Amino acid sequence: MEDANRSFNLWKMLLVIARRKLFIAVFVFLATLVAVITAFVLPEWYRAKASILPSQYDQPLGITGNLTQFSLSSAGFELPLMATPSDVYATMLKSETVARQVIEEVGLLDYFKMKSIQKCYLYLMEKTEVKVTGEGIVELYFEDKDPEMAAKIANSFINSLDALNRRVKSAKAGSDRDFIKGRLEKTESLLDSARVNLISFQKKYKAVDLDEQKNVAITAAAELKKRLALTEVNLEVKRKVYSDDHPEVNNLKNEVDQIRRQLAEIEKGAGQQDSYFGVGLDSLPALTARFAELEADIEIQEKVLALLTGLYEEARIKEQRDTPTISILEKAYPPEIKYKPKRAIITVATFSISLVLAIFIALFADYLENLRRTSPADFELVNQVRKEIRGKTGFSDS
Repeated sequence: MEDANRSFNLWKMLLVIARRKLFIAVFVFLATLVAVITAFVLPEWYRAKASILPSQYDQPLGITGNLTQFSLSSAGFELPLMATPSDVYATMLKSETVARQVIEEVGLLDYFKMKSIQKCYLYLMEKTEVKVTGEGIVELYFEDKDPEMAAKIANSFINSLDALNRRVKSAKAGSDRDFIKGRLEKTESLLDSARVNLISFQKKYKAVDLDEQKNVAITAAAELKKRLALTEVNLEVKRKVYSDDHPEVNNLKNEVDQIRRQLAEIEKGAGQQDSYFGVGLDSLPALTARFAELEADIEIQEKVLALLTGLYEEARIKEQRDTPTISILEKAYPPEIKYKPKRAIITVATFSISLVLAIFIALFADYLENLRRTSPADFELVNQVRKEIRGKTGFSDS
């Protein structure tokens, strides 16, 4: 039964469409004709395209850290923490800083007949599209009625981006240079102090070459100990032969005392402050450690100084560099094919929509006609609704 009703309703709908085919055809024809005329009357818009290759944004100098985020933030850009070079360029292209330079360079206030730079900027953003492809290539599109102007504005965006990028990098390099210069001056001062400390230590302890001095002192002490042992044996022999007042015994006593004093001087470092052996053997370990520490301080400061000197020269070169900072993959050329209006799409879409609408109107009119014949009371309600709507909109019922 339901299939029969559906079949009946379908044929009834087709019958209504057949009865009102003239209305539907005229309605669709007029709507489509208006769409075609409108599509051909609408001004033609052209879309120019320029693209740039991603490049590694200059890495920050090792001593100063990454100042790129700070530099861009101070210029009015907010970037994600993990921004790629392509994201950086896309953000800069959509910035008001770049847009203002384009407006001034191309003279867009006069071209668009605008008095406000802010309004001109908003219009530029409305007609500009910036995309980052999956490969990281930055593409810029600009729409305008004049293909020559569309290409000119797109190229101006790229040139303005390069100019801004140079300023940002130069400012960053200048900041790096100032920071490194301060560290360089401080390191030079620390190096001078380390050298002075080493010289003072050497003068105080006669520490010319502690390793060599230690070897010489040990050799000398060993010789003195051998002499002392032989002299003491000789003294004991003489004492058995002669009395303690005998000159030979006294000479040997004096020689033993002299050897012991020399040995004490070598071991304690006493009494020879002006000699090469002014460093005592018992103080050698501590002095050797201190001497090595002073030499290490000088070596460290010299390495830091060499590193900072190289970085300082690098920062100076970057600050003065005036070469292109971006790689242009595709320069914008005046487009030969219009971007919009899409006349075929407008025509087909209008035809389809008007056909559906005409069928709906035909079915609704047939429904009202049947309602008037089969249910006058319900049809009167429809009239009352129509009258109420007309009354509220200020139209008289006719």
